[in-house]
Amino acid sequence: MNIIKQKGTSTVEFAMILPVLLMLIFMVSELGTMFYRLNAVTKSVQDAARYLSDVSTNPNIALTNAQVKNLICSGDIGGAGAQIVPECQAKLVLDPLPSAASGHIAVSARYPADWILVGAVIAFLNLSGEPMELRASSVMRFAQ
Repeated sequence: MNIIKQKGTSTVEFAMILPVLLMLIFMVSELGTMFYRLNAVTKSVQDAARYLSDVSTNPNIALTNAQVKNLICSGDIGGAGAQIVPECQAKLVLDPLPSAASGHIAVSARYPADWILVGAVIAFLNLSGEPMELRASSVMRFAQ
């Protein structure tokens, strides 16, 4: 076996494998980001449903959709807290609106989350890409 003829083969093999490895690393980070956003939206919807199940029994308190959206996105009705996910106020859609049927409060929300790397590739290739829609819902019984 001639060692001189095989000089540089490891560099060529590394150059062939590098794009695959980078794609795997970026896709794992993308999935981690999406799972984080889904968990954050789900937890916030559950917290909002828990708060509304306690507050909705008080006839003196009437919450608007904007206040419920603030409650989900920042954790308080005024919306002064930090946003749980990027552009939460602009992107979050309550669907359907919180309802109080049969002694339960139901809150459901949708959040269109853009893929970071996929969005860059789609923009580079001038394709039209749809964001991934994250859905969360929660049903709570009214506080006794």
